[in-house]
Amino acid sequence: MSHFYLSHVRTVDEEWVAAFFHDLCAVVGRRTGRPPDTVGARGEPRSADVSTDLLGRSTVLVVLHSPPYFAQSSCLAEWSYFQRRLNLHWSRTGRRADAVVPVMWEPDPTGELDELVPHPPLRVASEAYRQDGLLHLLRLRARYRAAYEEVLEAIADRVVAATERLPEVHGFDMSGNRSPVGVPAPASGQTISFVVAAPARDELPEERHSRQSYGKTPLNWSPYAPGEEGALVSLVVDTATTLDFTATVLPLDEETVDRISREQDPEQLVVLLVDAWVALRGDKRSLLSAVDERSPEATTALEPRARDDTESAELTVTLDELLDRTLPLLRARHSEYERWGLPDAESFTSSLRKVLIRLQNEALRSVQAVRSPAPPAEGLHTFPLLGRYSS
Repeated sequence: MSHFYLSHVRTVDEEWVAAFFHDLCAVVGRRTGRPPDTVGARGEPRSADVSTDLLGRSTVLVVLHSPPYFAQSSCLAEWSYFQRRLNLHWSRTGRRADAVVPVMWEPDPTGELDELVPHPPLRVASEAYRQDGLLHLLRLRARYRAAYEEVLEAIADRVVAATERLPEVHGFDMSGNRSPVGVPAPASGQTISFVVAAPARDELPEERHSRQSYGKTPLNWSPYAPGEEGALVSLVVDTATTLDFTATVLPLDEETVDRISREQDPEQLVVLLVDAWVALRGDKRSLLSAVDERSPEATTALEPRARDDTESAELTVTLDELLDRTLPLLRARHSEYERWGLPDAESFTSSLRKVLIRLQNEALRSVQAVRSPAPPAEGLHTFPLLGRYSS
């Protein structure tokens, strides 16, 4: 058993990451009386492979956060695995566990990481750490030795204090498939609906002359790869699956709006994928407004607007004004995140990952807010509770 697993962006800053890992193992080993080489684990630095065996045998996830963290598949898998373990632990026991320790490796100038991470931050007195992160302390270790050692001790405090064992998530892999060979598939992870608000080719408003990004149905819309029908849908499903979501893709129509508006479960998540041109169609504006009015904790929107789409660029002001009038709540909500006018597939994917993680964490918070059932009056031991997050 390892006390902690170190999750970090691989192939970057390896010399410094290795030095920190060595030092943290030494501190935790000294605190626990165990050999330093037995208290910590991490993945292969030059490989994107993720070992669920190492993760499953670790009590705490120590996360080195930096702006590219959630853009790495290995980081997403490690994060998702521990989130699943926390969900399962809570559903069985009704108790929270301090099993994820976020460490600021490099500061994020947008402040988005603070919103994405629902776990308590590392509390240290060092102003240098809070402003510039742990990597800065390592690089200038001669100057910041005391601050660096304070950070090590603070991480070790939480690692050593976390003695409660989290359950393993059997069958989990990088693609989100959690079904072991020969075993019936367990209940799926968090479900999410992607609603594609785009016209089919024969539904385009007369003002839209460029047609190469559209297909026979709204689900064929491909703003970043004209001619490759369904490319956007494939991208969002693959990204959601990596984060252990079960994804459904729906067109924006009356049946879809009725389905997601009728849904009473606040954990039913919806991401609206918006083509700004659809707001020119009067029959779609009322449907967009209905999505706009859903629970803000469970609904968000992303708007691809390709950089090389000259027609959209020429009508930027008009399209933005239409979206402001049609989706006033979604346009005003979470404005610190990049949601609108995403110019290429890379920026879209980055924003999508952040959106999904935020929604996932909001769902986790809502589950944790529910009080666990009281024990029976006669005090008999009961079997562990199996809630919606059980595998």
